[in-house]
Amino acid sequence: MGKKKQKELSESAENVAQTENASSAPDTPNALSASVANDEKAYRIHYYVKIAVSTFLCALLLLIGVPVFMESRVTGSLAYTALGVVLVAFGLILALAVVVLLFNPPFKARINK
Repeated sequence: MGKKKQKELSESAENVAQTENASSAPDTPNALSASVANDEKAYRIHYYVKIAVSTFLCALLLLIGVPVFMESRVTGSLAYTALGVVLVAFGLILALAVVVLLFNPPFKARINK
């Protein structure tokens, strides 16, 4: 009687293992497309976060750099003039990066591949 129970238990364990393997493998096209859709959504969110952070930093650098430059010209301080120019220059570089990101979204190339 002990061997009969062991055989039943091993058969039920095999059945459970087979159903777990069948449910975990994304063989269906719907499961694959859902996975691709989730990846694409995460990729788009990352892209828009990059644009938002770059825009914020650009505005911050320009809002700080222009007054620093203007005040340095009034006081005649060359160090603050250079600091203001550097802040404005980095702000303009970030503005250019935002424009490039906006007009060349990388996920369009991923979709066409």
